[in-house]
Amino acid sequence: MDIEHRFDEPAKRVFMRVGETTTGAAVSRHIAGLAAGRPELAGWDWIQDVRESRGEVDNADIASVAEAFAAAPPGPCWTVFISPDPNLALWCKVMDAMFIGRLHRAVLTPEAAVQLLDSLRAATPAPSSS
Repeated sequence: MDIEHRFDEPAKRVFMRVGETTTGAAVSRHIAGLAAGRPELAGWDWIQDVRESRGEVDNADIASVAEAFAAAPPGPCWTVFISPDPNLALWCKVMDAMFIGRLHRAVLTPEAAVQLLDSLRAATPAPSSS
């Protein structure tokens, strides 16, 4: 599986890179597994670098992640995707409706993802650690 992740405990962020050979179903299983092992991650901010991904994700994949995150403490929290795909912003709006308390954004670079979350967090309390 071509997925890497790391945790930034102080910032309560998960950084994940999805490679080109990874399917949407594999990504959703990976995320659900992380959330099952550490339920507090469902309330953390996530940065997902999908620039190498082929984008083979469907509604069922997204719905399974939304279900895995359903027990998250009340938001807001964010998932920021790193991708050059101009259509991802539209998918972010769809995902916003599928998740409770989680909002989705798309940016072009890892630096932009960190800057966006830093600015959002400056105006909003940090995610719960429960």
